[in-house]
Amino acid sequence: MGDGRQLVCEVVGEPGIGKTRFVHEALRHCVPTVPRSVGTCAPDERGVPFHVFRHALSAGRSPRPGLSAGRPARDLWAEPDPSTPPPAPARSPDARRFRLYQSARRLIGLAARDGLVLVLDDLHWADPSSIGLIAHLLRYPVPAPLLLVLVYRPRQMATPMPFGPPGDRTGTEPPARDRIELGPLSLADTTLLHPFLDPAEVPARYELTGGNPGYLAALPGGAGPDRGAPDPDPHAGPVAAPALAALRREWVDLPPVELACLRAGAVFDAPFDADLLATVAQVPAALAAESGWRLARRDLIRHVPGGGRFAFRHPVLRMAVAQDSDPAWRAEAYGRALTALVERGAPPADQARYAERLLDLPHGGWVERCVDVLSRAAQEIYREAPESAIRWLRLALRALRPTAASAQRRRDVSLALARITGEAGNLAESRALLQEIVPLFPADREGRRARAVALWARMERLLGNYAEAQAISGRELAVLPGGTGPAGGYRLATELGAAGILAGRTVVPPADVLADAPGEPPADGSVEDPARSGVDRAGLLAVRGLAATHDGALDLARDLVEGAGRIVDALPDRDVRDHPDCLTALGLTELHLERPADAVRHLDRGLTLVRAAHRDDGLCQLLLGRSRVAHHTGRLASAIDLATEAGIVARRIGSGDLLSFALAFEAEATAWRGGLRDDERAVALARSAVELTTDLGTWCGRTAATALATAALLAGDPATCSDLVRGAGGGDRLLRLQATLRPMWFELLCAAALAAGDPAEADRQARLALAEADRIDLPGQRGFAESAYGEVLLARGEVTAALPHLEAAADLFRAGGLVLRRSLALVSLTRAAEAADRAGPAARARRQALELADWCGTERVALRLARPIDPRAVTILTDREWHIARLTATGATSRLIGRQLNISPRTVEAHLTRIYRKAGVASRSGLVAWVARLDDTDR
Repeated sequence: MGDGRQLVCEVVGEPGIGKTRFVHEALRHCVPTVPRSVGTCAPDERGVPFHVFRHALSAGRSPRPGLSAGRPARDLWAEPDPSTPPPAPARSPDARRFRLYQSARRLIGLAARDGLVLVLDDLHWADPSSIGLIAHLLRYPVPAPLLLVLVYRPRQMATPMPFGPPGDRTGTEPPARDRIELGPLSLADTTLLHPFLDPAEVPARYELTGGNPGYLAALPGGAGPDRGAPDPDPHAGPVAAPALAALRREWVDLPPVELACLRAGAVFDAPFDADLLATVAQVPAALAAESGWRLARRDLIRHVPGGGRFAFRHPVLRMAVAQDSDPAWRAEAYGRALTALVERGAPPADQARYAERLLDLPHGGWVERCVDVLSRAAQEIYREAPESAIRWLRLALRALRPTAASAQRRRDVSLALARITGEAGNLAESRALLQEIVPLFPADREGRRARAVALWARMERLLGNYAEAQAISGRELAVLPGGTGPAGGYRLATELGAAGILAGRTVVPPADVLADAPGEPPADGSVEDPARSGVDRAGLLAVRGLAATHDGALDLARDLVEGAGRIVDALPDRDVRDHPDCLTALGLTELHLERPADAVRHLDRGLTLVRAAHRDDGLCQLLLGRSRVAHHTGRLASAIDLATEAGIVARRIGSGDLLSFALAFEAEATAWRGGLRDDERAVALARSAVELTTDLGTWCGRTAATALATAALLAGDPATCSDLVRGAGGGDRLLRLQATLRPMWFELLCAAALAAGDPAEADRQARLALAEADRIDLPGQRGFAESAYGEVLLARGEVTAALPHLEAAADLFRAGGLVLRRSLALVSLTRAAEAADRAGPAARARRQALELADWCGTERVALRLARPIDPRAVTILTDREWHIARLTATGATSRLIGRQLNISPRTVEAHLTRIYRKAGVASRSGLVAWVARLDDTDR
């Protein structure tokens, strides 16, 4: 403006983008001393000539004396007299209009002789005279320092750019015209401009508003540009009252048909066509289509490319129009929309959104239709979006009043809700629903009650209530009507067997349920649907196989698991997906039969299916099974990760027993990893697992106790190890522990006896392990027995006699897939071969042991290889204590040892204190002499 000429700046953008605020802030910072005149347009002033100039330059508001004085100014800006008839049209209206524009131009130039900023806002609502005058000023600039700021929404103008293109930027003269187009804010800017909003809510609000600050401030709780902290009203609608009043100006003057179509369009949160608009607005289709295009020209709605559909220009505008509609009309409109979508065959999930909103309004007679829609939608979507399905079923259940007429319908909806909430991991809610509705189900030959009772028993089992689960399923099996389909009986028998195994007391279902051989038709002559009862039969066979392995009946277990495997492998994923317990039982049985490859195949299939279906109820058990397989095959890091994830899921679903399993499995794998802090961590994890159990006689209690026993032994506490194993096993014979794993537990007792310096007890436990191994035909368990006896012979100094047993143990562990235990057996074989002066076999065994240790991710192998060979000293210190003792014997200080092992000097001193006590020495010098006397690993 310093060169005395007119400059023009256009500020354009979407509604609510902040054009007005931007202009005033920019002027306040850039030209604070220049006089300013602001005129705004309004929708109801479109018939008033020059109304934006009247608003800016009316009497009493002119920034310059004389701008509104004199006859020309009064004639030009004067308010029209409604009593005066309009003048007769002149012979040359274009010439008269030109002279009028020239007069206005002279007056504006007079006002701007010393500088003026003229802001014309909301020009999309300007009258034709004002638009013509602006175009005249652009063609004939005012010869004065005038900054003309034009603010408007391009989409709502008569043409996209009514004032022509911006000024030429290619010449040497500075441009006389510029255009600023404002865009949305970034998420960071939105957070900065609205500090009073909950940071957790900002991303959702930003996504809804698209970064438009005006629409963001229109939401309840959103601080506007001139407001302080929000004071949200719990009874407010989706759009704040001030914003609703401002937005209402855009549709308040619409003709009745267009207004009805606009309100009808606000019912839909997705693009809609003219037919839907006509149905909801109750107007002819042709009229609805015409109204749609008229609303699009006013930019209230916009045409969606690729078809004759429309959508609101912004979701907040749609919310405002809906909020401005009468609730009773909206209820009827939602009902008509829902009916139209149902008749069109729209996806049930799309229909459910409208049923959900309809039930939030005075819905009248729409309850049955809404419940139907919500129930179908929940059944369709629960695998992909269980949260939405649960919400819809809860809403349907609330809508069904507890009357005699709706009793069966409420029961069906409650059962669906119980099933889906249970699968989503809300076990407590599922059980509460089932406790309420299952007694109301009548006995039926179709098996609906049997399946509902089986589901109830399953929830009790997952929550650790094994006695209740057994009682529920056993009682229902006893009264099962004759001719009931096989699926219900299979499920009840499966739950009875699974609860018995977990309770520590295997239960055999009634003979009539077990009469059918694997793959044969049911004995009662009923027709079996392979897609339904096939997987149920497989689940029963897998649970029976798991019980057989527990009791040591391996031939029966192999037959059962082969029958279950054939059924499961022949079924497609869609039929197996809803039965994760079948795959869990099948995988565990195969693991106990030392078939880890088959176990991995079935457990991994189950994990893939339940993750895709968002089933937390089955995920935890499959993760636990997969963790055991990883530990069996020596993948300690994977075993720990899987157990940790299982613990997270167990906490989420509220199952204490499953959490105890997860902690116990993580503790055992951590203990065998043998890192610097793993001994203490393993003991702590196992103690937590024991504290979560209420009965050491259950499978969960025994697992926690034996995990703590393993961790205690590896941490140097053999007495606690022996007490825990005997307590879990119910005595010296360990009859309460799984028969197919007893050689492993006798081997653990043998190791504890050796660590306690009791070779006679160690020999007794080794012979018990051999006797148990003779009763079962599993190479891995035979390997535990051979390893135990070989260690006893090695401790006696009978090296030559120990060698064949240790060699056999390594080979048997390889046959059983127990990679970690094979690496440890190779350590013992290395020590025995070195003691027998067999350098070649010792070197081969050492190399193989270290390679397998690297595969397993354990430090136990290297630590044990560094231990002394003298059998008198083998069991005095733990693996880690021997490592620290040998470092001390080299003369290293506690600080140097701590730096090498990445532990504090205080921790090193604590280890040395225990080492002094076990070695019977009082100082470092005594420890150095003691280690030198015993440590012959370098010979």
